Amino acid sequence: MQRFLSLSGSILLLFAVSASAQIKIKIPKVEIPKKEQPGGTKSEPSLDIPGRSSNTSARSSNRQIVIDDGFTFFDAEPLHEYSASLRRNVGTGWYLRSHLRMFGTVPNRSAFKMVVTKAGRDLAIIRCEGTPYRKGEDPVPENRSRPEDDYLLTNQRGCEDKTIAIKDTGKMDVKVYFINGNTDEEKLLRTYKIDVHEAKRVRGLATAPVADVPHYYIQRHAETSAAILFVRPRGMNQRLGPNYFREAGDGDFNSEIEIYFNFSPEKQVNRLRSMSTRCSVNGTFLNFPGPSPYADENRLRLMRTEWGIYTDRLAAQYKRANEYMDEVSFVQYQLRLPLLIKGDPANNRLGMADQKGNWECSVRQNGETLRTFRWKTGSDGMPIAHPEQTSGNVNLAHNGYLIEAEVPAGGSSIDHRLLPLPNDGVFYGIPWSSAEGKAAAGKIPKKGRPYHVPSTSK
Repeated sequence: MQRFLSLSGSILLLFAVSASAQIKIKIPKVEIPKKEQPGGTKSEPSLDIPGRSSNTSARSSNRQIVIDDGFTFFDAEPLHEYSASLRRNVGTGWYLRSHLRMFGTVPNRSAFKMVVTKAGRDLAIIRCEGTPYRKGEDPVPENRSRPEDDYLLTNQRGCEDKTIAIKDTGKMDVKVYFINGNTDEEKLLRTYKIDVHEAKRVRGLATAPVADVPHYYIQRHAETSAAILFVRPRGMNQRLGPNYFREAGDGDFNSEIEIYFNFSPEKQVNRLRSMSTRCSVNGTFLNFPGPSPYADENRLRLMRTEWGIYTDRLAAQYKRANEYMDEVSFVQYQLRLPLLIKGDPANNRLGMADQKGNWECSVRQNGETLRTFRWKTGSDGMPIAHPEQTSGNVNLAHNGYLIEAEVPAGGSSIDHRLLPLPNDGVFYGIPWSSAEGKAAAGKIPKKGRPYHVPSTSK
């Protein structure tokens, strides 16, 4: 199960204004450009930093029919029906909700199709039309020349079909297809792998419990070592959305450096607050300018959650009073570092591009290091793309970079469950192809129980 943050009324109004502006534009017939292999790119000069090199797919544009692996998110939601004989809701399985983005200039009415399979059996086929974005038709003139890719996007709630109940659990594949809105031609974008767990539940009297509708969750342990560093473009307006997921309502905060990272807390309602930041470049620590104690403070925002709560009354102490509960949660946070692309003395901010070499930034709380992020910047001061990106094995949005997220030995206080899964790949089962990726995944420590357990095994 998951929950997304809601948008404010003012931002919805802004989208409505943008939408009304688009209606006045005559939309030409759009043909699919010549296709490229996944990860194939065409580089253009950046509008953010003149003269920057183009040696990485993270900085390219005009990719065609390529899935954004960093955007992909799957959620298992429960289904139920009312039983007249039992006089209560009973579970009937679960349905898949998908959040997807594909780079490419595509016709209207283009769609995504997901085929969920297990052991060669098709469990569900879900089709959803997406929303295409084409820079050439953007009502804001300056957006038309930006190096970001055109894209096809699932709607805010995601792609789902509640009429298709899946009863299987465990490991299965999700094949994601693109469907051309003009020709109905289908192209396989990616085969992801998911691991679905059922969390049984009870309800009713403590002395006579009955089965409740179970929860389902898709485990994300393999994502712990992989973080996304996003260089927020200058001048990015609310129409496109300023963050990696192009969500509006995130403020203008142009040119900030953001990191998106994952962990498994004890409960998804246990929110992280702003913490301090410690950064070094080539082993030399940086001193953040500005009024103390706020100079090194970062800002955090919960982005995505996947969770399920198991309950039972098996152990003696739970046959009275409250039932036993064991929650499994996987969350993703947006971390906004106190850094800009280039330093701004007027706003007391250091710049990433002003310090070239090996970067290491840790987020800390009361002296404890919770995560350490590592990346390297090139001669232009911009991050050097991870080998998984340059090889085309992993696709991220423009100005998005795969970086290592190191967990302290034994896990930090925010880590309730940790499980090293170096052979499970990244981003829902994409096999690691680089020594760097495998090494980072192998360094994740083990902590707690990886999944829910009954009260008799506590």
